[in-house]
Amino acid sequence: MKITREFVRDGKTVAVTAELLEGDRWRVRIGDTVHEYSARALGDGGVRLQSLGEGADRAFVAHGAPLAKGYMVRVDGHTWTLEAPAARRGGAAGGSDGVVRAPMTGTVLEVHCKAGDVVAADQTLVVVSAMKMEHKLTAGVAGTVRKIAATKGGTVDQGAELVVVEATKEPKS
Repeated sequence: MKITREFVRDGKTVAVTAELLEGDRWRVRIGDTVHEYSARALGDGGVRLQSLGEGADRAFVAHGAPLAKGYMVRVDGHTWTLEAPAARRGGAAGGSDGVVRAPMTGTVLEVHCKAGDVVAADQTLVVVSAMKMEHKLTAGVAGTVRKIAATKGGTVDQGAELVVVEATKEPKS
């Protein structure tokens, strides 16, 4: 499994990639810096990370929480807010094209719409669980649900199309 995202931190766009190597070993690339960790889930939703390779004596705990426009990450007592780049905003994983895509590989927990439903731009349509977090996904546009490819309990790949919403046409004035 490989997850790639871009975030804005301190006004700069940073690419982040997390790749599962094997077992509990992960390679994390933040910009040009690469780290390898073993990761163990904690009962409180956090993750205990142990550095591998040079500096292998470093261990710390990380927690993450989705925000309306990105994520809040707390690592080893320090908190960062990572915003989604402006082009990707419009809802939690929603865009302006009305297509709801899986933000990462995960499991569909809930589907809150059916074909033909009229929905608001910020209405939660699908909830996906990934990396011990729930992601509430919206279309980013108001309109009518035309297609649903998500099913409760199903596994989805990163980028998979889950729901398609046809945007409401604005009346001409």
